Amino acid sequence: MTNEWLPEDYKEPVTSNYMNFEEGTNFFRILGKFSDGTAIMGLEYWKTLTVDGKPKRSPIRVPLGTVINSDEIEINPKTGQPDFPKFFWALPVWNYSAMKVQILEIKQKTVRQAIETLAKNPKWGDLSTYDICVTRVEDSGKTTYTVTPDPKSELAPEIKKIYESMKINIQAMFNKDSNTPGGDPFAPVDEAEKLAEEADKILNKKTKEEI
Repeated sequence: MTNEWLPEDYKEPVTSNYMNFEEGTNFFRILGKFSDGTAIMGLEYWKTLTVDGKPKRSPIRVPLGTVINSDEIEINPKTGQPDFPKFFWALPVWNYSAMKVQILEIKQKTVRQAIETLAKNPKWGDLSTYDICVTRVEDSGKTTYTVTPDPKSELAPEIKKIYESMKINIQAMFNKDSNTPGGDPFAPVDEAEKLAEEADKILNKKTKEEI
């Protein structure tokens, strides 16, 4: 008997701006690059911060090379173990399941290594020229990830237009200091902030030229 109450292709809308690897297949297209600052890599650890007057466990993300003092490391209340900094990638992607641009934070070393291998392989190269599928499998308490590239294909113009119009500031994910929550990379950039950034660029350029 056909269920006429819901459309056959009905899916609960995804509201999150962040992608996580779900059980099964996860198809996405990478949109950002480390070379131009539209993707970032660094270290992440968790710390209890005061947010809206209440204590809250929050991620602290810092660029590679940042010195993290031992007194910044807290004990994870769930595991009872220190929350040592972990290496991560964060990059904007088009999530085909959610049908939207999201930020994917990759903490799994096996996934990063597989994607790195693709990027360095001349037969594949530029990660923005093909879709990637990460398959997550849970078996007897163990989680495994398999990374598979799809044949190369042009990114749909509609997706490119959506991404470019969003003007994601992924650098905002880095914490300004270890006592302040990270910013929202999807928040509109204030015009005054834009002008200040442009002024800094001009000054830095002049200083380099003088040197």
